[in-house]
Amino acid sequence: EADLTSAGAAHKSSSDDLAADKKSLSETESSCSTKQSEWEERSATRSREIEAIETAISILAKVTGVRTEAPGNPIPSPSPVSFLQLGNPNADRALRILRQEAKVAHSKALERLADDVTERVKHGDGHFDQVVNMVEKMIFRLMHEQTEEDDHKNWCDQEISKTNSSITDKKDKVDELNLKIEDAQARAAKLAEEVRDADAMVLKIVEHMKEATEIREIGKKENKLAVKDSEDAQTALANAIAVLKDFYKSSGGMKKEAWEFVQKGGAPVDLPDEPSTWDSGYTSVADPAKQPEGIVTVLEKVSADFAQMESQTLAQEESDQEAFEEDIKDCKIEMARRSSESEQKAAEEKRTLEKKRQMEATRKSVSGEKEATETYMKDLQPACVEGSSTYEDRKAARAQEVEALKEAQGLLQKAFEEKLEEKPAAFLRKRSSAAVGALRMD
Repeated sequence: EADLTSAGAAHKSSSDDLAADKKSLSETESSCSTKQSEWEERSATRSREIEAIETAISILAKVTGVRTEAPGNPIPSPSPVSFLQLGNPNADRALRILRQEAKVAHSKALERLADDVTERVKHGDGHFDQVVNMVEKMIFRLMHEQTEEDDHKNWCDQEISKTNSSITDKKDKVDELNLKIEDAQARAAKLAEEVRDADAMVLKIVEHMKEATEIREIGKKENKLAVKDSEDAQTALANAIAVLKDFYKSSGGMKKEAWEFVQKGGAPVDLPDEPSTWDSGYTSVADPAKQPEGIVTVLEKVSADFAQMESQTLAQEESDQEAFEEDIKDCKIEMARRSSESEQKAAEEKRTLEKKRQMEATRKSVSGEKEATETYMKDLQPACVEGSSTYEDRKAARAQEVEALKEAQGLLQKAFEEKLEEKPAAFLRKRSSAAVGALRMD
């Protein structure tokens, strides 16, 4: 149950991560698609605008017969009017700043602005405020571009950071799952080996119990026969000793006991008329009770040996039976323990393999999510990383342009204020206008 709960939690966590990543990917793709379409639309509009302007210029040139490019005419000496209109140090410096910055930044917009400022300054004091406004609009446009790029950079940084974190997290999960799967595989292999060892031990115990039971039956049978043989031998020896003792006591070979002298009633003994005689009385071949070669003594010793054998056999039977029962008891306990161990470890092996299969499925899912996230990271590269210049370079160049424009704006503002203070300038501008009109009439 604990493994199931853990697997469920891991599955839920992975599912939540997948859902979040899919949502983030969808939002990012939608945003990128929108920005791309807007950029393409703006680029197409700008291209059409440039084409339209060039076409208009060409059309006007053909209709009016004017040239589309300025001729390389000789430059006359500075006019007094020009000196008054463009010879202002602040205006000249502002124009130099604009043209220099346009050259450094390779900015066509600044170059066009410098040309426009030059033309407008030539028209007199009434246009200085328009020139300043043009510079200010240029500053605002650059600042707006920087703001948009900052927003895009922040979005890119967040997306890249989030994607990198997701990739790292999923890589860590895959590595962790690899270790857990390896551990589960090793654990399952060890459990399988332990199950085989336990089953082999159970079979060995069964064989041992069978063999011990057979040996015990044989021993019990042999002991039973030995006891019977001992009892039979003792009975036979006791009878034989009794017969011999009766004989030897009656023949005088052995001394009778006091109670054996009592006359026993019975039929009279008939003797032959002429019994054979001996030169001496017969007692026995040897003293039957003499130690250790007396026959009665020998038989009594043999009977005692049989009695001892019987006693030893009975004791041996009791000892063998107790040892057998103890051995069988221990074997049954060990067999039960090994059988239980085999069942438990087989069940644990099954659970371990099932858990391993679940972790492999989870690893496959997480690996797929990781590959999708890495693909998304590659998709972010063109919009956020790749390019002819870096964000820092573009920001620094734009800041330099803004600084130059502000400086030029300040200089033009001073020039405008100075022109307002110069009263003769109005008269000179009027003369300049009249002269220009006369030239145009000519």
